[in-house]
Formats: sequence, C-alpha cells, structure tokens
Amino acid sequence: MSHVPEQDNQPTLRDFYNATQKKSEEYHACLTTTIYGETYLDPEKVKARGFDINEAIEVGNEMIRLSGEWFDKTTKEKGFHTMFKEFIDQALPQFKIRSLMNKASYLVGRKIKLEDKLYVKVIAVKTNDDGVFLEVEEKVGDKLEYYEIMYQQDMVGL
Repeated sequence: MSHVPEQDNQPTLRDFYNATQKKSEEYHACLTTTIYGETYLDPEKVKARGFDINEAIEVGNEMIRLSGEWFDKTTKEKGFHTMFKEFIDQALPQFKIRSLMNKASYLVGRKIKLEDKLYVKVIAVKTNDDGVFLEVEEKVGDKLEYYEIMYQQDMVGL
C-alpha cells in the first residue's frame, strides 16, 4: 500500500517531498520541550493527534526507497545532468532557499561585484519567501551606505 500520491502510476519527486513533509510536520507537532531544553515525543499529543510513529517510519523508509528508484531510473533514461535539473526543478521552495542560504553565507565578509561593475562588501544574509538577499555595504565618499540585493540576481557571475 503506497502512501505516495500517484499520477499515471509515475510518482514525481514533489510527491515524495510532500508525503515526507506531511509526516515530518505531524511528528514535530507531537514534540514537547521541557524547561531544561530536552525534547521528547509527548504521548498525550501522540494520542490526541492519532499519530502513529511506526507508520511515519514506514512512510519515511518507503519515500527513501522510491526516491532512490526515481534517481536511478531517471539517470539511466535521461542522464545525470537532466536528472539533476529535474530534481532541482521539483524541489520544494524551502529546500531551494535553504541551499541558496548556505551558499550565500560563504560571501559574508567578502567583496562581490555587482552588475554595474561596483564592488560591495557583504555583511549579512537574509531570507524570506521571495528568496535569499545579501545585505551589502558600499563606500560612497566618506560614508558607508547599506542596502540589500537579491542573491545571484544582482551579482556578476565568475
């Protein structure tokens, strides 16, 4: 019995993400943190929500297996480059933003070149639902100006 929504018997990677995300949210809703900072699976919340940890583990394992099969099948049929592009295209937005945030964090404290050939220093990285932004500082005369640019959009590629 599959817990993955299917379209023409061909589950997409997005289906795997969504099924896993749903179980993950159910699990996290059943967690309780003590005043000492320890987190545990609260039996009262589990019972109230009807959460079954064994089913969640089973779904997680099934998603891992099906994802692996999808990667293997797509790589054999279309090649690694196309498979990787499809993988990125189907990733949920929060995973894409997290990946970009990780890459952008390496730029903090460094100078980058903008499209208008201006060099600015990255001082912070911020994120929201629209994407990843770099807070930069620019020296104008004897003053420093601060503003935000969109990561990868306003920058010159190397």
